[in-house]
Formats: sequence, structure tokens, C-alpha cells
Amino acid sequence: MVELLAVVTMIGILAALAVAGYRNYLNRARTSDAKAIIAAIRIAQENYHAETLSYLNCSSDLGDYYPAEPNGRKRHWKNDSNADYSLWMTLNVTVDSPTSYGFAVVAGQPGENPPQPDIGNGNAIPWPDPTTEPWYVVQAAGDADNDGTFAIVAGSSFSGELVIFEETE
Repeated sequence: MVELLAVVTMIGILAALAVAGYRNYLNRARTSDAKAIIAAIRIAQENYHAETLSYLNCSSDLGDYYPAEPNGRKRHWKNDSNADYSLWMTLNVTVDSPTSYGFAVVAGQPGENPPQPDIGNGNAIPWPDPTTEPWYVVQAAGDADNDGTFAIVAGSSFSGELVIFEETE
């Protein structure tokens, strides 16, 4: 009987570890989705810049998310009920599958100060201040468990690197 209890305990511990690992895998997969869409947004912004010598401002601020506010549910990319729909269609980003992230792109001209992505804890990303060229900042936010804490992925025209905060949210 003691041996059976020991086996059941070991199976319980292994199951708990497996569930935690699977959750971590799912969170990283969602972040990969956001990274891929941000890469598409960056390419679209550079194409727009090549034609117009400026970047397209698709959002009023970094909290104005498209296709919708992050809430733990997946949504299709084309959301014609969003006020910024026409701007996002002008940017011409194509997303094949629904996403659980919301995206914001703010652009500006030389001399304007770019907004800081909300990466929490008072942390700031060292953007140039003020800028000497046109710029854009892109932010993706996801809330897998709908608790109001966002996983943030941010990038800009200043750097090829992405900043990731609360990836396992």
C-alpha cells in the first residue's frame, strides 16, 4: 500500500511539472505570434517610408490597440469596426490567423519625442530624445488570462531588437 501511495505521489508531481511546462510553452507560442506580426509591421512601415519618406501613424497612442483591446480571446486581424481600420489597411499588414494580441503603432517626425512602451517597473527603453529622423514605435500587448496584466513586445525604427516584458503572463 505504501508503494502504491509513493507511485501515485510521483505521478502527481510529474503531472504538475508537465502542466507548468505546457503553460510556459503556450505563453512562448503566443509571444512568437506577436513577434511575427511585429516583423510584418516593420516591413510594411519600411515600405511605406520608402514611398513617402515618413512612417504611418496607425494609433493615437500606444494604448490604442488594433484589432481590439487584449482580453484573452483571439480575434481576426481585419476588424472594420475599429476606428483605425483604414490606417491599418493602408499599412497593408497581412495576418493569416487570429491573434490574442493587440497592436499599436505610433509614428512621428524629426524633433518629436517618441512614446515609451509600457514595460512596467518604471523601466524605459533608451530611444533617442529628440529624434533626428522620422520614427515609429510598435507595441503588442496580450492578456492571456484576462487579469489586466499585459505581456508586452515592443520595437521601433531605432533598433532591430525587440523588448519583451512579462512574456509568461
